Amino acid sequence: MPPRRKLSDLDRGRATGWLQDGVAARQVAQRLAVALSVSIRLKQRFHVTGREQERQRSGRPRVTTQR
Repeated sequence: MPPRRKLSDLDRGRATGWLQDGVAARQVAQRLAVALSVSIRLKQRFHVTGREQERQRSGRPRVTTQR
């Protein structure tokens, strides 16, 4: 299973703006060419935290590269 593609800061900001303007999550996903679950997760995260950034993860950061 390939790793999930992360949205850029610009795309996250656009999506948040569209969702606040009342655009459906399905349409946001189509505009950004991502899965519907990505836009739904972003909408839920913004509703709960008030921010679109991801939370900090616990644990030691990776030292090795993807390669």
